Formats: sequence, C-alpha cells, structure tokens
Amino acid sequence: MWNSACRFASADTTRFLLVGGLCYIIDVGTLVLLHGVLHMPLAGATSLSFVTVLAVNFSLNRSFVFRSGAMAGPAFAKYLVLVVLNYCATVATVTGLTALGLAYVAAKTTSTIINAVANYGAFRWWVFRSPGARNPQSPGRPEPIREP
Repeated sequence: MWNSACRFASADTTRFLLVGGLCYIIDVGTLVLLHGVLHMPLAGATSLSFVTVLAVNFSLNRSFVFRSGAMAGPAFAKYLVLVVLNYCATVATVTGLTALGLAYVAAKTTSTIINAVANYGAFRWWVFRSPGARNPQSPGRPEPIREP
C-alpha cells in the first residue's frame, strides 16, 4: 500500500498536476482575453481557448511530464482519442450527477478529478509510452542499454 502511495506521489505525478494547473490558467486566461477583453463571441473564444490548451497540454505532457520518446504523430492521435472520450465522460458525468441533485459545479469538479486520474494512467502507459519501455517504474522512457 505504501509503495503504491509513493508511486502515485512521484515526480511524474507532481509534474502532471503542475501542467494541469497551468493548462487551466491558460484555458481560462485565453477565454477571458478573447471574450472579455477583445469581445470575441463566446463560442469562438471558448473553441479557440480549448484548441490552444490542447496543444499546450499535449506538448508539456509529452516533453516535460512523461519525457516521452514516442513519435509525436501516433501519440497525438492517441491523445485525440482521449480528448473525445474525456468529452463524452464529462458530459455524461456532469449531466448524470446533476440529474441526481448534485450542483453542476460539484458535478464538473467530480468529472475533472475522474478524468485526471484516468488520463494520468492513459498518458503514462498508452499515449506517451516510448518504444522499448519495458520497466513499469518508468513506462515513458526506454530502459538503458546495459553492456555485458
């Protein structure tokens, strides 16, 4: 149990949480700038901030969080699959929990936490897994080659 907790609190996890917080700030900041300051229509501003944060999130998770050697194209295709799954899960969770009487902000927060936990695992072991990474302790990086 303690080993599992220590692994969860790894440097990768800390970087993942930092990137998530930064992406939230970029997302909201871009939305406020485009809609609140530049008076862009809300739908367009929301879409542009969403696309901006997707690119930032992918790039930082690939290079900074998981330090992946996986090819960017296939990793980005997997990432987009997760984006679609996250969207569907978010809509289902928020509407479902709200229908059960939970406030929509609490439902959205619950959905965000669930998606973040699922994304961490999916990013670590599927999206950003480097070719040749066999060590379960560092799935994003290949094991070093040892000379006999």
